[in-house]
Amino acid sequence: MKRKVTILSVILLVLGFSLSYGQVFTEDFEDSDVSEWEQYRIDEEMIQAVDMASVPQVLLEGGEKVGYIQDIDGSYSGAAILLTGDVTDADYTVEANFYVYDDAPPPFSAYTGVVAYGDSSQGYYVKLVADFDGSDRLRLFNNQFDPSTFTYTMDYSIPAADFDQSEGWHYMKIEVSTDWSDNSVSYHCYYDENDLGSFVDDAAGHTYQGMPGVYAFQQDEDGLPGYFDNFRVVANDGTSIDEAVINQPLTMTLNQNYPNPFNPSTTLSFDITEGGEAGLKIYNIKGGLVRTLAQGYIQPGSYRLTWDGADQQGQVVAAGNYIVVLTKGNEQLSRSMLLIK
Repeated sequence: MKRKVTILSVILLVLGFSLSYGQVFTEDFEDSDVSEWEQYRIDEEMIQAVDMASVPQVLLEGGEKVGYIQDIDGSYSGAAILLTGDVTDADYTVEANFYVYDDAPPPFSAYTGVVAYGDSSQGYYVKLVADFDGSDRLRLFNNQFDPSTFTYTMDYSIPAADFDQSEGWHYMKIEVSTDWSDNSVSYHCYYDENDLGSFVDDAAGHTYQGMPGVYAFQQDEDGLPGYFDNFRVVANDGTSIDEAVINQPLTMTLNQNYPNPFNPSTTLSFDITEGGEAGLKIYNIKGGLVRTLAQGYIQPGSYRLTWDGADQQGQVVAAGNYIVVLTKGNEQLSRSMLLIK
């Protein structure tokens, strides 16, 4: 059974621009419906619901089905990343039961975990994994490998000698939140109810919002599948499954800009179903107004505008993250964009 509710609020403050997105979503794979999920990479294998009997060990808190992911053809060196939600989701907690491998056959490796703030358009995600092949550790790291240091630009190794590392089902949770004053992101991590602490991602080009999901790395001559169950995402404001209220604007939609990342220009498209006073504006991540692309009474219809990467004075802005905001009455929608040089 699954139920998904998006809680959307966009607040423009005097001292800054704050976004707060939450998502409530549960997935136990019992109905075999995985339509809410999507590939991080467009051509990788899709998540599947498979019989619990296919897992080496039964999850007592599970049902008859579990989620399964695997880089079957080895096209991504054994890594599989599947996501759900929206790239504008932020400030949420993601948790799941996952099957841990304690020792893949040498010289191979296998680990599984959960993903937060994944955004394929920016080529960035962060995962918390149980990495017990030759290292008694849990690991929180991104996917930005720096060949000069032979490490990732955000990489925390968390000792796990005192934790249960036995092969089988375990529990993992990440509470992720963005500090909109400096755009840094905090990841508070748990393993089998052990509090692992909080870790900050301030790496260059990091995402400050994005999709949750699951991750598996199975570098084995025959491949090792990743199994997941009881996947759950909840807004950090405490919204519960039973109390969540849908609060989505119904009179307009704002599509993700294309291309994204972009240089030097990008196309913005939106739909208005009821005429009225509306505006489309670009802000920097500090809340400063960069450019007003449209303002005034807008008739119902579909619209496409191009932003050339210039500010109100016609000066080309610096590379970085920008927010496009569509406003109509009390409704506001936003999308993050990345300008590269």
